[in-house]
Amino acid sequence: MHQFPLLVQWSSEPEIYHGFISVMDRELEVCVEMPSTGIGRAGLPMTKGGLRNTSKSIFSSRIGCISGSEELKEILTGQETQLQQKMEEAKDMASFLIELVDTLEVTMSNRSAKADKERPLRYWTYVMEQLDALGWDRITLVDEDLSRVQVEICDNSQRKHLVTARFPSAYPTIPLTIAPLEIPECGDDQLAAQHGLNIGGLSSKQGSGLEAAMRQAEAQLALFQEFWDVMQDFDERTWVIDPEKPTRADKMRRCALGNHCSIQITVHPLSPRSMPDTRLFGPTATIEPMRTKLYQNGGLWDVTKLPRENLEVLLELESGFPSPISTNKDDINVGCGICYSFRFEGQVPDQLCSHAKCQQPFHRALVAIGPYDETEFPYTLWSMSILWRDDNDKCTKDLTWIK
Repeated sequence: MHQFPLLVQWSSEPEIYHGFISVMDRELEVCVEMPSTGIGRAGLPMTKGGLRNTSKSIFSSRIGCISGSEELKEILTGQETQLQQKMEEAKDMASFLIELVDTLEVTMSNRSAKADKERPLRYWTYVMEQLDALGWDRITLVDEDLSRVQVEICDNSQRKHLVTARFPSAYPTIPLTIAPLEIPECGDDQLAAQHGLNIGGLSSKQGSGLEAAMRQAEAQLALFQEFWDVMQDFDERTWVIDPEKPTRADKMRRCALGNHCSIQITVHPLSPRSMPDTRLFGPTATIEPMRTKLYQNGGLWDVTKLPRENLEVLLELESGFPSPISTNKDDINVGCGICYSFRFEGQVPDQLCSHAKCQQPFHRALVAIGPYDETEFPYTLWSMSILWRDDNDKCTKDLTWIK
């Protein structure tokens, strides 16, 4: 019965479980009783603390009996004979409960699909009026039953945002809903409230239409115009090595500095021109001077400039960040010293060889503990000190190259 965590054991003799089974985000109340002997105790009602309105069992056999709420009985109407046969054939109660859940999922799914197809005429009328009022030129996707539409919104910088609206089958009695916008998470709730950001997401009141929902979405997106300007500047003027495909919700960029070094920058969404959180990666001998410059020059930060420009001043990067405009990707030296690529199984290099002759980044997943057998390893590798370490995390050999 461990497969059903919402069922709690009430008694061990006889073995009785009371609680819920979860089906399609709904929790249905049930009581399961298994016989204490070879003779089933089917049909015996619980005498103490029993279920509400469940005085009779729904199914019973040699493995026990199941009682359920009126809601459960209503859903299973018409399925009783089939399920009773499955219960007779089941080897134990847990096996039958799995069959019961499968049947409930199919039945509830079919009902939901049927309800969607049988939307009343007023539903179609109201939704079409909403789409006409908004303008079909802004709509990029419409489901056949009009239950879901996708609307394109352009911000002041002509960046396109797609907003998804869903119309329930009982619309307009039940208001439409808007899918969460692709915006960055703001950790400071108080600051978010001061900027007018609805922390709980967009809300749609009964009677409000699609136009009102889109105006609300536009107001939320407008709060992040400067944030997206800042992130776009990093994307266009630096070599962004992580994330591989940034989204509008990503606050972090890891930018290459060259010579196996990089800087991770996390921008504050509601104050994007303030000094971001930064973290330097690379050989200690190289990044320590950078770290010193970063803190000593902190007073030079100018909020009228873009964060990238400020960081170039603080780090004293005379030629600026390496970028696709000024630097070849092969020259930024951020790849793994073992596999030569930046990503391995979706991960970026997260370790640095401590050997003075190496100090290259590498993927933790490629570290192998143990002696090196040259005859068994088919690849040419950089610095075996990266790969083979003893139990104390010390390099086992000092050779710089393996051929």
